Amino acid sequence: MDDDRATTDDEIERLRSRPPGHDSDDPYEDVTLETLPDWWAQAVRLFENHNLRPFRPSRFADGELTHEVVDRLERDFDVTIRIAGVDVRYGDDWTVFVDDELVASIPRRRSRDGHTVFERSSAEFESIIRSGVGDQ
Repeated sequence: MDDDRATTDDEIERLRSRPPGHDSDDPYEDVTLETLPDWWAQAVRLFENHNLRPFRPSRFADGELTHEVVDRLERDFDVTIRIAGVDVRYGDDWTVFVDDELVASIPRRRSRDGHTVFERSSAEFESIIRSGVGDQ
């Protein structure tokens, strides 16, 4: 039991000594930022400039990138879509807005590698947006 505590204490001390924003995994180490979509490259630079952990784009449960799905739906329906946490605590659902109108809530979680995962498939999300657009 004491060995477990010593190991835990060592791990805590190791983590505590890391500088802000430190992440031993650099997902962009072998990536030329110019090859990424503009929104992605801008987010990577923004995170780097603020000494944050590397940017990892949010995804839907099926792995589709949230930003790309939202961009496509905004073009298809000529609307503005926003997914936001409104007065939330860790573990709370976020809210989906279409043209500033609340249309749904969406559960989310953090993956082990640091992505926000919205717990709906991209097809389910599209259905939510279709319903929201139809209600306006």
